[in-house]
Amino acid sequence: MTARTLGIALALAVAGAVGGYAVGAVNADEPRTISMALPVPAASPSYPVNEYDVKPDPDDPALKPGLALVETRLSAAGSKLVTGVPTAWKAGGEGNYRTFVVAGNPLNTYQLRVGIFTDKQSVGVKRIARLGALDEAEDNDALQNLVVESETDDGFVASYLQHGYRRVTMERFLTLGGTSAYATVAVIGREIDRPGLEDLLARVSGSLRVP
Repeated sequence: MTARTLGIALALAVAGAVGGYAVGAVNADEPRTISMALPVPAASPSYPVNEYDVKPDPDDPALKPGLALVETRLSAAGSKLVTGVPTAWKAGGEGNYRTFVVAGNPLNTYQLRVGIFTDKQSVGVKRIARLGALDEAEDNDALQNLVVESETDDGFVASYLQHGYRRVTMERFLTLGGTSAYATVAVIGREIDRPGLEDLLARVSGSLRVP
């Protein structure tokens, strides 16, 4: 290789290096800014939330615990039952059930319901059937916003809306010792009546007997 040829080769090598650097500089990405994750404000639930128009309860005084009870007799399907009911409460109903209310009170204050049956189903089966009936009533819009608050082997406490009013029901299912019959006791009222409802349910349930 002559000196001239060597000179040309060196010049081309230098030019290539410079050109490559220039292309690299042109093609280099600009530094990127990484956005930081910021807190996202809480959003409302995507599922629908039912809102209910609840009417104010009647302003009659709350049901008091410790009401005096008087014995009354019920009979249905050949079975008889003695139960205590509040003195002077008015009886109504027919068939297997009797309902007791304070005469003159609005129906959506409070009431006692006592029933007697002889179909030989267990109290557990009857409790489940009664809860099923409440579920069906809600499905058919006969009541709304059914909430089963607590359950035991022989009863439950639930609340629901009926005709726009908030109702509380406490119900028990009891066998009548030594017989194939059983009784149901239910007390229904307002939120303000809860202490009285609990007391009345316990005392009426304890008064049941076969004559």
